[in-house]
Amino acid sequence: MTPMPLARAVSSCLVAAALTLSATPARADDVSFGQNQLCGLETARPDRNPAVQEKIVQGRNGPIGYVRFGRGAPLLLITGFRATLGEWNAYFLGELAKHHDVIVFDNRGVGRSTATPARFGADYGIRDMAADAADVMAGLKLSRVDVVGWSMGGMIAQQLALDAREKVASLTLIATAPPGPQAAPVPPRVLQVLSGAGPDAFGQIMAALFPANVVADASKCFVGDMFAPRGYKGRPVPEPVAAQQNEAMTRWFADTAAADALRRSPVRTLVIAGANDDVLADTNGRRLEQMIPRARLDVVADAGHALMFQYPLELARHIEAFVAQ
Repeated sequence: MTPMPLARAVSSCLVAAALTLSATPARADDVSFGQNQLCGLETARPDRNPAVQEKIVQGRNGPIGYVRFGRGAPLLLITGFRATLGEWNAYFLGELAKHHDVIVFDNRGVGRSTATPARFGADYGIRDMAADAADVMAGLKLSRVDVVGWSMGGMIAQQLALDAREKVASLTLIATAPPGPQAAPVPPRVLQVLSGAGPDAFGQIMAALFPANVVADASKCFVGDMFAPRGYKGRPVPEPVAAQQNEAMTRWFADTAAADALRRSPVRTLVIAGANDDVLADTNGRRLEQMIPRARLDVVADAGHALMFQYPLELARHIEAFVAQ
């Protein structure tokens, strides 16, 4: 038989490869939330209620500012690097509040979560911020809660589950990373962008938080969709506080003791990662799944770091389905 011409042979190989790829099933942990839900949804947002206002609870290191709303089982949300409680998407919180008593708070040094320097300490880490989260629970007399942590807040949530495991009913970790050297830290160039320095800082931050195909819409709607309870004045995060948070994360990525303890954690855990996360890559989610005995991983297609702004309703419903199990 006469051999096929080279071009025809190459073409046949490419077709065969394409058919093989198309027949390959998606990974078991891949999920899709469908259409992006950016921009002013026509649904409830708790900050439209004038009764939803910031209050103070006393922690061991001083006051901690928090906001509480909704009805149901308590759900504690811990926010991330350079973020305030206002960085949560208001529609995401509103959807969660349909089934939960939602508590959001500012990490130490942010907004009204302050203390005297002698008590506050200039040097603190993830474990200290987890202790602050435990103080919120104690101050509000919450004996057992479901905990959601985003980004650096997910690191704090992991430590909280290690230090107060009897008080954590379940753990949801969004776009975060495990402790220890197996983690993939925030790339230096992205960390520089998140610092908010330089020209077009807002545009660069949006490009870091969202996939390229949704950056334009996200840029239009991000600020308007942020949680903004009446009278809240938590922004911006002071530079010394942001620097200390960065140092705390650096130590987290070297914390082999926390990594070892996490491998023995009994807490039921949902890990949610964005397939297009440029801040904390989804490889971190896969490492968390391998590390935590009772962890389940969901990698969300077409999702960046700020999933709660891309998919506020679907993400909230996804979390609720897990917590309710």
